[in-house]
Amino acid sequence: MVMYSFTAEPLPRPPPSAFGEISLKTISKNPDLFKITCLIHVDVLESLLVNHPNQLFCQSVLTGLREGFWPWPDKPDEYPETHDNSHRPPKTDAERVFLASQVLSEQKEGRLSAPFGADLLPGMYSPPVHAVPKPVSEKLRMVVDHSSGKYSLNSMIDPKDIAGVKLNGIRSLGSSLRSFRASDPDSELIVFMSDVSAAYRQMPMHVLYQLLTIITVDNERRVDRCNNFGNRGAQKIWQSFMSLVMWILVFKRGLKYLKCYTDDVFSFSVAGNLSFYPPYQRWMPAEQASVLCLWDQIGLPHEDKKQISGPVIPCIGFDVDPNGMTVTMIPVKRESLIEAWSCSSPLGGVPSGIFNNLQVTSTGL
Repeated sequence: MVMYSFTAEPLPRPPPSAFGEISLKTISKNPDLFKITCLIHVDVLESLLVNHPNQLFCQSVLTGLREGFWPWPDKPDEYPETHDNSHRPPKTDAERVFLASQVLSEQKEGRLSAPFGADLLPGMYSPPVHAVPKPVSEKLRMVVDHSSGKYSLNSMIDPKDIAGVKLNGIRSLGSSLRSFRASDPDSELIVFMSDVSAAYRQMPMHVLYQLLTIITVDNERRVDRCNNFGNRGAQKIWQSFMSLVMWILVFKRGLKYLKCYTDDVFSFSVAGNLSFYPPYQRWMPAEQASVLCLWDQIGLPHEDKKQISGPVIPCIGFDVDPNGMTVTMIPVKRESLIEAWSCSSPLGGVPSGIFNNLQVTSTGL
C-alpha cells in the first residue's frame, strides 16, 4: 500500500458549488456545532514527510487533517436543500440503549457535537442510524447508513473518484515471507499485528460535509465531525493518510516487510528480537515497538489489547504460521464460508467434512 502514495493524485477540496448561502449561514450562526476534531500532530507528521517524492499529495492530506477532508460528493441541483432521512427506530431495547450510549461516548471524544434540538437546521441532511453485532462478538457497533434513500449521501459520490487504493493482504505477506526465507531459511519467526483505535474516526471532515452528516438518536440531533465507515469515500481518505504513515515506517524507519490492511499493520520478526515498550510495560517484537513509537510521535491512538504477536496469530481473518509457511482460515470464518456455500449451492447442502481441513499452504503464499 505504501507505493500508492508515490503516484496518488491530491485529495480534493470542496468545490465552489458547496459554498451555498444557506449552508454558510447555518455554519456561521452555529460555530459550536461545526469543529475540526483531530488528534494527529500534523506539524510533526509534516516534518517527517519533507522528503516524500509526492509533495502535492502529502500537502493535500495535511490540509485535510487541518481543515477537514472532502469525500468527493457532488450534490445534484435537484436534491433538496435540507433532507431528513433519519427515521429508523431501534429494533430492540438493547439497540436503543447502545445507540444512546454510543452517541454520548462520541460526543465526549469531540467527534460528535452536543445535541442542538429536535429539528434540522437549513442545509442539513440526516442519514439513518442503526446497530449491528460486531464480527465474532455479541457487542454492537453503530452504523450510519450513507446509502439509504433517494437522496443518500453516497449517491453524491462517483465510485470512479474513490478507486485506486490497494490494501495489503495475506498474499503480500506471503510474498515477503518467501523473499525472507530465500536468504534465511532457518530463523524462527513470529508474526505481529497492531491496530489503530477508531481508525476512520481519526480523520476530520470539512465543516461543509459535517452539515450533511447529522446523527439523530432519541430525537436528538448531533453534528458528526469525523470520517464515518458508511461514507463511500471513507476508506480512500483513511488509506491516503495511512499510506504516508507506512511510507515513514518503511522508508525512514526501515521496516521493509511491513503491511497494512485498513487499520491493521502487520508483519513478521525474528523470534527474540524484542524491544521494551514503556507505555505498555512489556516486551514486544522490535519492529512492532517501532510502529507504536511512530504512532505515539504523530498522535495516532492505540490500545494495549489490540497489539498482538506470537508464532501463530489471527491476522485479517487467517491464522498465519510463518515457520510452517501456512495460512489457515480461522474456524468462525470457515463456518461462515460453509453457511454461505450451503445457502448458494444448488445441491442444498455441504458434504460432511468437506471443509474440516480447509487450509491454504505455502503454495498459496
